[in-house]
Amino acid sequence: MKRLTEKQKRILSFIRVFQFKVGCAPTVREIGQTFGIKSTNGVSCHLKAIEAKGRIKRNEFMPRGIEVLDNLRIRFCGEVH
Repeated sequence: MKRLTEKQKRILSFIRVFQFKVGCAPTVREIGQTFGIKSTNGVSCHLKAIEAKGRIKRNEFMPRGIEVLDNLRIRFCGEVH
């Protein structure tokens, strides 16, 4: 999996926290306001890059259509029943 840039990490973290607090994903405009990105196209470029790196899935036809894909790696010690 490709690494995220620092800004992409901050955007992804914001999306996670927003979803936890509000119960749904932020809009492109809300992300732009938070990060001082005036153009919705600028936000979309960041989201497309994060999606290409496999961290989110987007439905561009929904205003809050961002799904965070958590690829957690869990190491088990011992037996699992």
